[in-house]
Amino acid sequence: MRAALLTLIAATSLSGCSLLYDIGQQQALESCDRAATSQDRSACRKANSQSYEDYEKRRQAAKEGKAP
Repeated sequence: MRAALLTLIAATSLSGCSLLYDIGQQQALESCDRAATSQDRSACRKANSQSYEDYEKRRQAAKEGKAP
């Protein structure tokens, strides 16, 4: 019972990070729409289109000193 509860808490907290990341990404993409030129909007969208999974892989690689 206790192990199941800890697993549930861990899963919820991890999905919470993903949710917060997605919210931040959406806000960043919305700010891209306010860029002056279409070239700036495109560059902004490209810079802010990384999925949480890709972000997490790059973060882990950086923590371990590996090149992304």
